[in-house]
Amino acid sequence: MAIRLARGIVMGGMVLISSAALAQLPECRVDFPNGSTRSLPLAATAETRSVGLSGRDDIGPGMLFAWRGEGMRELWMKDTRVALSAAFIDAHGVVRKVVDMQPYSLERHGSNEPVRYIIEVGTGGFGALGVVVGSRVGIVCADARIIAARPQEPRPRDESVGQR
Repeated sequence: MAIRLARGIVMGGMVLISSAALAQLPECRVDFPNGSTRSLPLAATAETRSVGLSGRDDIGPGMLFAWRGEGMRELWMKDTRVALSAAFIDAHGVVRKVVDMQPYSLERHGSNEPVRYIIEVGTGGFGALGVVVGSRVGIVCADARIIAARPQEPRPRDESVGQR
C-alpha cells in the first residue's frame, strides 16, 4: 500500500512538473493551410521534446517540436494519455507525413525522410486545419535560435540535406 501511495505521489508530481513546464514554454505562431493561426508551445530542447504532451489530459492547441536542422525523427506515445495526430514537416514548411497515434502505445512513428519540425494535435485535428501531405505550414518563432519555416519559400531542387 505504501509503495502504491509513493508511486502515485511521484506520478502526480511528474504531471504537475509537466504542466508547469508546458506553461513556461515559449510559443511559436503556426499558420495552417486553411488560413487559421495557432500559437503552439515550442519544445526545442532534448528535455522538452522528451516530455512533450505526455502525462496530460488536456493538450490545448497542440505542440510544436523543433530542431536546429533536418534529420530523421521518431515519436512514440509512452505515458501520453490522449490520442494524437502528428505532422512531420521539413525546413521549408512542407508536410512530409501525417500519422495518428494511440495513447500509451510503444509503436514508433518515424519521419521516413529528414524533417525539422513535428506538430502534434488531437487525433483528427489536421483535417480541419487543411494539413495533408504536401501542404505547407508557416512557422514563426520569436526565439532567434529557431529559424522559421515560411510557406512562401521555394525548396531548391538541388538541395542536399544531411542527417543531423
